[in-house]
Amino acid sequence: MKHFICIIICTAFFFNKTVLAQQWEVGAHAGITGFMGDINPSNPLYFKSGTGGINTTYNLNPTWGFQLSYNYIHLHASDFDDKNAYRNARGQSFSNKVNEVSLRANFNFFRFIAGRELNRYTPYIFAGLAGITHNPYVKFKDGETIKLADLQLQQNNNISKTALAIPFGIGFKYNIKGPWSLGAELGYRTAFNNDLDNISSNYPNKDQAEGVRGNLETNTPPNPPPGLTSQEWFAIAFPTGENPADYYGKPRGDGGKRDGYMTAGITLTFTFISPRCYWWN
Repeated sequence: MKHFICIIICTAFFFNKTVLAQQWEVGAHAGITGFMGDINPSNPLYFKSGTGGINTTYNLNPTWGFQLSYNYIHLHASDFDDKNAYRNARGQSFSNKVNEVSLRANFNFFRFIAGRELNRYTPYIFAGLAGITHNPYVKFKDGETIKLADLQLQQNNNISKTALAIPFGIGFKYNIKGPWSLGAELGYRTAFNNDLDNISSNYPNKDQAEGVRGNLETNTPPNPPPGLTSQEWFAIAFPTGENPADYYGKPRGDGGKRDGYMTAGITLTFTFISPRCYWWN
């Protein structure tokens, strides 16, 4: 009789579209991040910073689910970490604070039901769509933060601070006990944006650079961006250029149209379950 009543109650919840046992879960995640783009175009294990976020998942059944997530993702990369002679000599670096909201589908290879001994672990894959906001920056030695997007450091400097991205990856989750599950996840995002590292297009041309430096012969005052001296602007635009004129108008990026970033970390989730209704199919 108790089992029959339990089934009736859970069925009623289903037909009334209320919270059904096992269908909803909430969680948090933290881990490390890496960047691939004009800086680091080839190393998928280049992890240099960190991430954290929260998520909620609606499980259609023990195999399929949809997850809505918010992630704060910090990115950092430097040419000095690259063994390629050109990129190492270029000397560019950046950091970026990325805010990401994503909706993705999860597919479990094994049936997964929290709190049930026979269905307590599974590998899974995921893919979806994300929207991001970002603003690349560098820090000087004195700790001053300089935002890069509005500094006209390159030709065609139309920097977009928003973008769409495609997240995809793999993971593994294990039900520790009752509603609590622990997981590990590795993911990658392809962004429809080439501005995450603020490197693309070409170096500033001669007229643009001279407009910042000013004409010393005619005593024309320099015209650097607000908050920067001309020396600081040149140090950012041409970080290792002893003679910036050698770089005027030449390619600054690698020609790629999209930047990307990766995350690896752990997840902790709580599933809203009924302690007696383990019949969910």
